[in-house]
Amino acid sequence: MRSRMIMIVVALVLGGFAAVLAGRYLTSAKATIDADSQPVEVLVAEADIPRGVSAEQLFEQKLVTRARIPRRFVAAGAISSARMVEGQVLAVPVSSGEQLSTSRFQYPSEAGLAHNVPKDYVAVSLPVDMVSGVSGLLKPGDHVAVILSLADDDEGDDSVTRIVVRKTRVLAVDRSVGVEKTEGVTQAAQGGQGLGSGGVAQQETGPITVTLALSPEDAEKLVYGVNFGFGSRDDRKVWLALLPADSDGAPVTAGVRRAGVYK
Repeated sequence: MRSRMIMIVVALVLGGFAAVLAGRYLTSAKATIDADSQPVEVLVAEADIPRGVSAEQLFEQKLVTRARIPRRFVAAGAISSARMVEGQVLAVPVSSGEQLSTSRFQYPSEAGLAHNVPKDYVAVSLPVDMVSGVSGLLKPGDHVAVILSLADDDEGDDSVTRIVVRKTRVLAVDRSVGVEKTEGVTQAAQGGQGLGSGGVAQQETGPITVTLALSPEDAEKLVYGVNFGFGSRDDRKVWLALLPADSDGAPVTAGVRRAGVYK
């Protein structure tokens, strides 16, 4: 009888212990399920996005939207803010509805300039200097208007100055293509020379090469103007005008000729 009572007591103790463990397990499982069900804000592609688009352009062109999805469905490295990939570009295309993740972005210096050229555009380098190149303050990612002066003869009687490209993106300045990550610090890509605050090699005088993203038609116009449109005047090739960050482009103008300067 005594041994039977001992067995009953032991069984009750073990049962109580098992009940406690089961309760803790259920509580932990419920907490895990609740945590996995918590909504998390991530960035999702609104449309198919080609490679080469910068993190800044994703918002400027409204290519992404914010979505709240359960945590268990969040992709590894999912992006919730453009700051997480600031200064980087898409190294691979992204499909509509897909979450953006850090693994799909690279710094331009790592991805190569080709990744930063928009589809159906070409990259063309133009010679400017510290004056015609906005005092050397341009940096990759800026938008500029391109002003061209043409003259049919040395006298300049038929000369005209006009904005020929209303808005285009700067892809590179000299050898700087943007920013790169070095030992955990984001800095301007230097290309062998000291850089100013805008990422351009500091020079008092001398040429600067600015690489622009141009449509093939605009590329032809500019290259023709640089090669053939200046008569004997060779001191200026192209002037660049820096546009505001939120600009839709320079207004359409008729250009100016000699007589118009005095009006």
